[in-house]
Amino acid sequence: MKSGLHSENDPVVQLMSVFKTFELGQSTIGALQGVSLVAAAGQMTALVGPSGSGKTTILNLVGALDRPTAGRIIVAGHDLNSMDSDALADFRSNTVGFVFQNFNLIPVLTTLENVLLPSQIGRSDGDEAELVKRANHLLDRVGLTAQRHQPVNRLSGGQMQRVSLARALMNRPKVILADEPTANLDHATSEKVLQLLQSLCVEEKAAVLVATHDPAVLPYCNCVIRVRDGINCST
Repeated sequence: MKSGLHSENDPVVQLMSVFKTFELGQSTIGALQGVSLVAAAGQMTALVGPSGSGKTTILNLVGALDRPTAGRIIVAGHDLNSMDSDALADFRSNTVGFVFQNFNLIPVLTTLENVLLPSQIGRSDGDEAELVKRANHLLDRVGLTAQRHQPVNRLSGGQMQRVSLARALMNRPKVILADEPTANLDHATSEKVLQLLQSLCVEEKAAVLVATHDPAVLPYCNCVIRVRDGINCST
């Protein structure tokens, strides 16, 4: 495991002196206070810190779910500060894959349909047969070929998280954002999911940012960034 803020590989994510504040009644809350970090292609970066430290805020900013109050964010060559809402929606669809703590799968859809979903939102291009081939390849890669026609509500928690990994990779994103991906899994299942995430990160040449409380995640990461009170600290 390598700790620090920089990577020898090409940077995919760059935050430069990023601030984020929220208005709460008459008060102003400083969620991030000058955070700077770099995440590289083919590597996993862990964001570690207590609840409320700013980890999820960083993921939301990198994923263009929110905008910074100050500072600059560049992701896969896109300067997020200069993009309008339509461009940011395209960016989220095509450049970022999301892995959620609670999976956020559509229970009435099959495993295959859930994986295909990102390719069918906000996209008019792509051959349907090729998209299905891609989805089936990802399901095979995460060990769920036999479950591809099952409704996801019949799957175990570990299987659901593997579906969410496949779904996150469907559009070949440059960045994968994982928010507490092992929080609802037992230890053995967590290890399997982390091994998959690590190997898929390399195969797909994606930069992975993982917000976590789980120390078991850290050995799988190339870089560990500790966040406290909205400030990134040395490790």
